Amino acid sequence: MVYALWAAVCVIGLLSLLTLVLTVGVIRRLREHTERLDGLYERTGTPAPGLQAGEVADDFEATTGDGETLSGASLGERTLIGFFSPSCKPCKELAPKFVELAAGMSRDEVIAVIAGFPDEMGDMRDLLSPVAKVVADDADGGPLAKAFGVEAFPRVFLVDEDRKVLAAGHTLDALDGVLAPAHG
Repeated sequence: MVYALWAAVCVIGLLSLLTLVLTVGVIRRLREHTERLDGLYERTGTPAPGLQAGEVADDFEATTGDGETLSGASLGERTLIGFFSPSCKPCKELAPKFVELAAGMSRDEVIAVIAGFPDEMGDMRDLLSPVAKVVADDADGGPLAKAFGVEAFPRVFLVDEDRKVLAAGHTLDALDGVLAPAHG
């Protein structure tokens, strides 16, 4: 009887060890895939979906977390707009840099759009709201994402009062030389 218990414990231990090894392998593979996906646009040279410089965004109407209504007609001479998702690793890396850039601008010149589920937005909203008007959209995109053709995150735009895109990209490098003359 004792030998049967020892055998059962050994079998369960071996199965647990095998499960652990397989789990570590799956986690490693998922990390590799995540790294590949994070750099997808850089490797392919394909621009991220969305409007490009020179194009005009559709009119829109959205409400900020503070209850303020934003529309295409309410944009200033130059407005910085950033699109982020709390579940996106590149978004989490870009958001603090976006805040740094926006800190040198008036809060009225900056709009941050967070697309995702409400229970995931807290940290990103807390980071962005001191320097930007924050619009919370659902995970499928909202009026601003549709107006700017945003299908992938992060995306940043610099637009004029006529909703014409002056610069666009998935990093702040896209704004170099365009934002500096107005705010340098």
